Amino acid sequence: MNKLTCDTFGGEKAEAYNVLMSAFEHCAKGTDKSIYSWLEKIPKTSMVCHLVDALETFGYEIKKT
Repeated sequence: MNKLTCDTFGGEKAEAYNVLMSAFEHCAKGTDKSIYSWLEKIPKTSMVCHLVDALETFGYEIKKT
């Protein structure tokens, strides 16, 4: 399990915001692009797959509650 790379956000939903931003950073890290450049170039369906996989590396799972 990887450690979160983002701690920018605070407040009630800070953990969710920080883990999602960390997942974006994790996805873009394997490229020579910034997060925003990666977002512009990647097909949206591929982005969803990459984000779900990245969230799992941080120990999170998307589940219906």
